[in-house]
Formats: sequence, structure tokens, C-alpha cells
Amino acid sequence: MSKIDLNKVTILLWIGNNFLSDEEYQQYFHQFEGIQEDLLNPKPRCLFCADVGHIAYIREKLIMPDRFSSPQDINLIIDTIEVNESEKKKIHEQCIKSGITTANAVFWYINNDVSLNLEVQKPYKENYNGLKYIGEFNADTKYPLEVYDPTDDYYLWVGTNTMPVEEYNKYFELDFTEELGSPEYKICGFCKDTGNNWYDEDFIGYPEPLKNDVEIDKLIDELVTDDSECIQKIKAKCHQLGITKANAVIWYIANNELSEFKVKKPYKESYNGLKYIGIFHF
Repeated sequence: MSKIDLNKVTILLWIGNNFLSDEEYQQYFHQFEGIQEDLLNPKPRCLFCADVGHIAYIREKLIMPDRFSSPQDINLIIDTIEVNESEKKKIHEQCIKSGITTANAVFWYINNDVSLNLEVQKPYKENYNGLKYIGEFNADTKYPLEVYDPTDDYYLWVGTNTMPVEEYNKYFELDFTEELGSPEYKICGFCKDTGNNWYDEDFIGYPEPLKNDVEIDKLIDELVTDDSECIQKIKAKCHQLGITKANAVIWYIANNELSEFKVKKPYKESYNGLKYIGIFHF
């Protein structure tokens, strides 16, 4: 199944034997939570991530039943898997093909949200923490399909900035000449003001400011979203803060599980001439 298929719910499945201690077994899946040293070439956050070919995974989507103390008949293992009943015969056939007749461990990853789905990169490894990758199987009777929503929650700043564009953009310039944490690393103005050391360029938006101030609803409609309900909420918050006209906006994703960026308090009076408005969905 392609991971861009919007109408399928599947599980990625691993079966095999692992007799390590619980701590050692779990360590394989434990993701490093700190900031990556090389932001341009991030490393996998755990051994499992490295084996499947991803930087990170969503912990809630990885299901790991307790292991048995000794190898069990493969049919007993398959009975514990939350998958469509019609798929269990296929799983059994794949296990036999892979030389697996007994096992003490199984885990699976739920692919039910196209924006968060995992795909095991080829060539497949001989073992993943002692287990073999069995394949991808339909599981729509066990897990709900989470419909892809292209919108998200964003931190939002609104205000006026009349600097030349080149000078305006310097506020957001990240330092790629030094490693993060190095005494020589230069923290950008946006990061300093929000209380962060860095930000992910994939999660930010700062369109070129308009030449003149315009009404807030026109500004948001032109640069952010045309959702009338969202525009009214933003407009109300701006008026509460005394902003009736502006020419610039900044937004940054607020609820992405892989983003460590947070807007720290106390909020500043100005972020490159803009005010922090709050979190909005658009």
C-alpha cells in the first residue's frame, strides 16, 4: 500500500524473538528528545527510526504487547494482533515464508493518518530488535481512519514593519556556519524574542510586508487564510490589543509533535515590529 492512500487503515507488523531485559528491549524504541546538532542533516532519534529509515515516529501509534517468557506457536502470536480477521491467514503465510514458526514478541505501527504514516524503507533488514518485518496489513476494523486535515494550529504575530525587505528578513536568519550550542553560534532575532535557540524553516511563514497598512481582515485574507470565522477571531484579538491596521504577519506551527518550538513568556511588546496575537487554526 502506498502511504499516500487516503482511504486505508493498515498496520506495519514485526514478529520474532527477543529475550533482552525489558529496559534493553524498550531502549531500541526510545527517541532522543534534544535538539539535533546538525539541523540540515538530522539523525534518526532512535535505533528503530534508523532501521525503518525515518527521523522520528509517533509513539502513540506504536503498539507493543508484553512479550512471552518463551517462544510460542505463531498462531498464538497472530491471535493477539489487532488486524482484520481476513488478514491473519496472510500474516501466517508470510511468517512461514520468513521461517517463523514460533515467537515471543510482536509489535506493530498504525498507519491511519496520511500526514503521520510510516513506511519501512527498503532493503528490509534481517532483524529489527530481533524481530522480522512481516509486512503491511489492513486494519480498518480495528482502528478509525483519521481524516487528513491540511489546516493546523499556528502561533500568529500581526503588526507593522516598514524596513527594507532585506533588513526585515535578517530577523529570521539562522546561523548555519556554526553548530548549535557552539559559543560562536549566533541566535537569530526571532529565536531570541520567542525564547528559542533555533526554529524549523518548514514550519514558519513570514510573507513580505505590504507597502501600506490595511484593515486586519483584509491583511489576514490576503496573507494567511480566507476562512471568515478564523479572520473574525483574529480581528477581534487584534482590536483587543489595539491593532486596527497592519502590513505584516508571521506564523509558526504550534502543535506539530516533531516541533520543539514554543513561544516563551513573558511576551514581548514587539517582535520585529509585530505583536504576538495567540494561537489560531487555519
